[in-house]
Amino acid sequence: MQQQEHIGLYINIASHLIRRRADSFSARYGLTGIQSRILSFIADKPERDIFQRDIEQQFGIRRSSVTSVITNLEQNGFLKRQAVPGDARLKKLVLTSSGMAIHREITESIREFEYSISGYLEPQEREQFLSMLKRIIENLGGSVCPPKATEQSEQGKDETTC
Repeated sequence: MQQQEHIGLYINIASHLIRRRADSFSARYGLTGIQSRILSFIADKPERDIFQRDIEQQFGIRRSSVTSVITNLEQNGFLKRQAVPGDARLKKLVLTSSGMAIHREITESIREFEYSISGYLEPQEREQFLSMLKRIIENLGGSVCPPKATEQSEQGKDETTC
C-alpha cells in the first residue's frame, strides 16, 4: 500500500522557504521580516488611516510585540505616529519618505520573487491553486479577506464584508 503524501507537510516546507527568502530581502535593509511586512501593510493602504490595532489584527500578533516593532521603526526613521484630530489617544501610523523608499525597493524584490514562484503556471492553474489555498485557510479557521474588507459595526465589533 502506497503511503499518502501530506499536503500540510508541503505547505509547511513552501511556507518556510518563502518566508526565509522574503526575510532575506528585508535583511538587506536592516529590517526584520515583520518590520518589512508592517511597512508594506501601511504603504498599501493610502486610502485609510492605519492604527496599531490594525497591525495586531492583520498579523495576529500581541499588542506588546506590535508596540516594540513600531517603536523600532519609528526610531529608525521609517514611520511616525500622528495624532488624530478629535481623539488625542489615537495615533495613526504614517510612513516617512525613507519608509516609502525602502518599501518600494523591497516590493520590487518580492515582485520578482513572486514571479519565480508562480510565473511558470498558466493563469488558470494559478487561480485554481489560489482557490484551493484559500479554501484550506478558511477550513482551518483563517480569513482570506483583504484587510480593507473588515469594517467596524455599530457595536464596535469587526465585521467581515467579503
